[in-house]
Amino acid sequence: MDRKILLVLEHNGKDITASSLRLCANLGKLTGRAGGEVAAVLFSLCAETSLEQLSGCGIGKVFLVPGPEERYYSAGQRAAVLLELAAAWRPTLIMLPGGLQGRETAPLLASELDAGLLSECVQVKLDGERTEAVVNVYNGQYQMVCEMTGSPNVLVMADVNCGPAKPGLPAEIEAVELAVGGGVEPALTLLETFAVPAAEMNIGEADIVVGAGRGVKSRHGLSLVAELAGAAGAPLGGTRPAVDAGWIPPDRQIGQTGRSINPVLYLAVGVSGAQQHISGVAGGKIAAINNDPGAPVFRVADLGAVGDFEKIVPLLTEKLRSLGRDKREPTDI
Repeated sequence: MDRKILLVLEHNGKDITASSLRLCANLGKLTGRAGGEVAAVLFSLCAETSLEQLSGCGIGKVFLVPGPEERYYSAGQRAAVLLELAAAWRPTLIMLPGGLQGRETAPLLASELDAGLLSECVQVKLDGERTEAVVNVYNGQYQMVCEMTGSPNVLVMADVNCGPAKPGLPAEIEAVELAVGGGVEPALTLLETFAVPAAEMNIGEADIVVGAGRGVKSRHGLSLVAELAGAAGAPLGGTRPAVDAGWIPPDRQIGQTGRSINPVLYLAVGVSGAQQHISGVAGGKIAAINNDPGAPVFRVADLGAVGDFEKIVPLLTEKLRSLGRDKREPTDI
């Protein structure tokens, strides 16, 4: 079967987003694919350096949708362009990263194409005309195996960390600028930009992330960690136990059954360091605060502090504020 995979990638106006790059880099691991043609589409005339980031991922072609960076397409307009492209290129599988754009666009695509649609996919197996997907359900507490027949199918991938991607050989990527039928006008015009409050930041895109674990013990302890996150200008995430206790929203769970993050610094407070959690931290430095010197987190931490977090965290918060880091309101919990 002549299989074609179309990746609909997200662009933040400057670079291809980290979640999109993770999807590309680990495409082979996610799909276990054998042969076929892979292309990507970007709603931006991005710089050549951005396209170079896709080299070695098995992508042979990138479709670029023209449009000034300060203007954006609505979900309906993105879907209209993708439907034109699907009619011309005829992909058998359309994959989108699990960001806002992907979640908005995928249902419109599936409806118009009369295609199968699955979200929160963590693994895909392609076998002839069959597509078998492993899907996270009930906030990642269970996984469900779904079989899709026919073509095309639309998958919204979960932002999972598959470990380091095996480096591929640099490849020449063909960039094709799409001639959008009828000259689709972007629906939105950028009027101003402003800093996003730490509580609203995407933990998958943040440079600094603060994580709370079971060791924070209570709502009071969590409020101290939230103050630290606010002083660092960082979003607050957490471990599975912190989510199950109702301290952290499910969409901010870090780990194998939650979100993958790739910050410059991950500050873990009261986190034991279980592999299921640490596997969700793709890169950067890890600083840990825990009162147990034998906690597994210290095996992977670049910097560790052993002691009572209720004494250490307020001192660190005060120090950050004295350095002028407190530019945002305390993180909401």
